[in-house]
Amino acid sequence: MDKLDIALIGCGGISYSHVIGYRELHTHGLSVFNIKAVCDVSERKAKTRAEEIGYFQGYKPRLYNNIGEMLKNESLEAVDICLPHSLHHTVATECLGRGLHIIIEKPLGITMRAARLIIDSVEKNGKTLAVAENYRRTPENRAIWWAIRNGLVGKPRMLLWISASWWPEPWGWREDKFMAGGSWVFDGGVHLADLDRYQLGVEAVEVYSMNELFEPVKKGVKITVDDMTMAMIRYEKGIYAQWLWTRVAPAKNVSMRVIYGSIGALSNDGLHLRKESKTEHYDMIYLRKMMTNNLTRDKVESMFPKGITDTFATELYDFYLSVRDGRKPEVDGWEAYRDMAIPLAFYESALLNEPVKVRDVEELRVEEYQKEINEKLGIK
Repeated sequence: MDKLDIALIGCGGISYSHVIGYRELHTHGLSVFNIKAVCDVSERKAKTRAEEIGYFQGYKPRLYNNIGEMLKNESLEAVDICLPHSLHHTVATECLGRGLHIIIEKPLGITMRAARLIIDSVEKNGKTLAVAENYRRTPENRAIWWAIRNGLVGKPRMLLWISASWWPEPWGWREDKFMAGGSWVFDGGVHLADLDRYQLGVEAVEVYSMNELFEPVKKGVKITVDDMTMAMIRYEKGIYAQWLWTRVAPAKNVSMRVIYGSIGALSNDGLHLRKESKTEHYDMIYLRKMMTNNLTRDKVESMFPKGITDTFATELYDFYLSVRDGRKPEVDGWEAYRDMAIPLAFYESALLNEPVKVRDVEELRVEEYQKEINEKLGIK
């Protein structure tokens, strides 16, 4: 199996999960990447990642603190970009312009316009772009997808996502609107938007949202993104979703995601079915077995190659196969673009204090919230 020469750009927190993914592929006999270099402005972080990679790869990648220098000196086919959101469009377009394939962390860009710059560059240069959208790849979320497709809960009606917790510590660059684009409801919200679209098989039509910044200073750090968002989403086919995300909910954490259909419900604890006067519950282990027993062997292998369930490993392997076979990755630029549009529509709706059509955000007709970011970063 030919290896893909790749470099890791950005050696912060999320890059560790990517390194674990590379390691999982290696230990399962899928050594399909030759990680030749790592790059970060922090020599300490780059050195740490190089040592971790060297442990399973057998040799350490070279260290760089300048992307241009790395691209000049290394013979590469691809890059794995794990940088703050504000840098995605500049680094991705530079790498694409040099003829490299890309896997990039979500969200694709800090704004819709930034993401379009990347997609335009992909189409101009004819290279593969995969977005590291891993939530859909868990066995549990694959099973929920399968259950809905097979009508186990009837016709989908409603979806509830609540994540209410208490985060007293500031969270680095993610507190800065001009580096992150928004709070976790954007950064992590693209995961949930992707799950909604993937599992329900529909597109978002309209949103209405409110957000708030209850604590503008955390331990001396100024916060410029929201710390609470409540939103309603109207999907196609008469399906509705209600989201609540907040990190300023003291004393009582609540975390849940439930999809309700006409005869039952699905969540991470499995399948709940209405049976006349009682409810039957099938746990997630049983649901996963039902899925694997009913799917073809090839389909199961495509989801969990060699039985791997580490979601970073499987997204990296999907990227490799996409480059090798010249096919579209499971989550390409346009898929990630539509994921982004949902949480960014929340911000547009909250600012305008009115419902917003998601298509208007996708087609850049509504970008009042994003305008300030685009101007600050010179995105046109």
